[in-house]
Amino acid sequence: MIFPHDPLLLRFHLTSLSMRLDICFIACSILLALVGLCRRRRARLPLPPGPKGYPIVGNMLDIPSQLQWAKYLEWSKMYNSDIIYINVFGRPFVVLNSHKSVNDILSARSLLYSDRPPSVMVHELLGWGSMPSHMPYGQAWRARRRAFWQEFNPTNSRNHQAKQLWWSRDFLRRLLYDPTRFLHHIEYTLAGSIIATAYGLEVEAEHDLNIERAKKVLIQFNEAPATGSFIVDILPILKYIPSWIPGMGFKAYAERVRPDTLDMRNAPYKQGCECLRNGNAEPSVLSRSLARGEYGIENHPDEDVIKDVTWVACAGGAETSPLVLSTFIAAMLLYPEVQIRAQEELDGYLGCRLPVFEDMPHLPYIRAILLEVLRWQPVLPLGAPHRVMMDDEYKGYFIPKGTTVLANVWALLRDEEYYPDADEFKPERFLEDGQINPRLFDSIPNFGFGRRVCPGRFFAMDSILMYIASTLFCFNIGKAKDPEGQDIEPDIRYDPGFTMHIVPFKCTIAPRSAEAVKLIRDSELIVRHLLQKFGTLFCSGLISVKSQGRWN
Repeated sequence: MIFPHDPLLLRFHLTSLSMRLDICFIACSILLALVGLCRRRRARLPLPPGPKGYPIVGNMLDIPSQLQWAKYLEWSKMYNSDIIYINVFGRPFVVLNSHKSVNDILSARSLLYSDRPPSVMVHELLGWGSMPSHMPYGQAWRARRRAFWQEFNPTNSRNHQAKQLWWSRDFLRRLLYDPTRFLHHIEYTLAGSIIATAYGLEVEAEHDLNIERAKKVLIQFNEAPATGSFIVDILPILKYIPSWIPGMGFKAYAERVRPDTLDMRNAPYKQGCECLRNGNAEPSVLSRSLARGEYGIENHPDEDVIKDVTWVACAGGAETSPLVLSTFIAAMLLYPEVQIRAQEELDGYLGCRLPVFEDMPHLPYIRAILLEVLRWQPVLPLGAPHRVMMDDEYKGYFIPKGTTVLANVWALLRDEEYYPDADEFKPERFLEDGQINPRLFDSIPNFGFGRRVCPGRFFAMDSILMYIASTLFCFNIGKAKDPEGQDIEPDIRYDPGFTMHIVPFKCTIAPRSAEAVKLIRDSELIVRHLLQKFGTLFCSGLISVKSQGRWN
């Protein structure tokens, strides 16, 4: 500011400046008073209802080791509240048990609830800290989210349909030649599809190193010592204690498996880059990501972002999608009338050809089967945890900053208002006037909420839908036989954990006809020809032409 030379004018300006400072001071004082009043008011608000718990351990002894989601729903009914509060060793948790509470908190207030709770065990010791789905809310996460969405949004997901189609056909061929290993075929082909999509690598027909590495790492993650995880997350100083000290078994476990986790992140990336240097890599997420801008493969400024995007794609594709498809096989085994109705729809629309992606909008019952599979046995019954970044209030309850918030997905998918007879497998519940009911489709909570909703959901649903349609068109799924030729009644069970894993079961998967066998055998030649001629950019419409009920 330039001050005037006139003393009177100078005095006027100083007085004016003083008045402005006084106004600012008063405004700040009022603001601070309001903030203080708000905090005191919130401090007087009660926490959401929940079991009382015990000193020090809180509710740890109240929470069952299995089927926690069922217990949370029971507490929700007991306390007549769709939001309940628990704590474990002083760590606050809020569990949401209704569509309304989930939408009000995790979606409408996503700016406050998009963080992830920190975990020394998972993020630091096991090496999963750079996985975007585990990252805290911030700039690093946003960069990876943006890069992932660029590849897997609904429009660009079509770039991947050639590989998805190829692998769905490969699944049919595997079922034809060795149907007893159907669970293995599901895992292997879905993992192969995402590895080829993410890195542009050629996948071995069996014992592919990248697939076996991913499976090993995911098993190690799910088997991580739960008790140790709690202790080191509550007392992070324990991470500095040597692993040979009694009680530090969780750290010894982490030291053993962490190199495998880092190898899963780095090794296929290096392999994909080497293929690009040699000029023998297919178009992929990796190749397109490296090609953006004026940078080369070496020392790319976004190398870490690209590694994390391809890594999370592979981890998700190798873990959740196989669980969904295994549940589909189990549902067809238990509900043969659903299988018959689906095959009638496929036969009526497809005639004598295998399905392609452009057929999916014309197969509403097949799409309803997928939605019902997701609803009937959710892969993540409690979803992924959120963390509130500021003190908040909901329905007169106080939610402290740092609280871990869980959406009880299992409870939401059994809400009688949306899904009557929830324990029954009824795809028709998703249909209205012969088409998918948008109200029920939009209410499916399996892919997360708010800013943390899964950006790969379109790719995943495309893959699973193609597998379902192709399998039902070509095969009948039925009960296995004992040595005397009698039906073996199916026993479908799940090992509950952070993710649900189906216990291996037996069934028969047999071709529906000789024509189906021929279609499967011919599909390899047809798809290989189109891949060679048009590359991975060809449209699925190129192979959807009927010619007297046969492929061209």
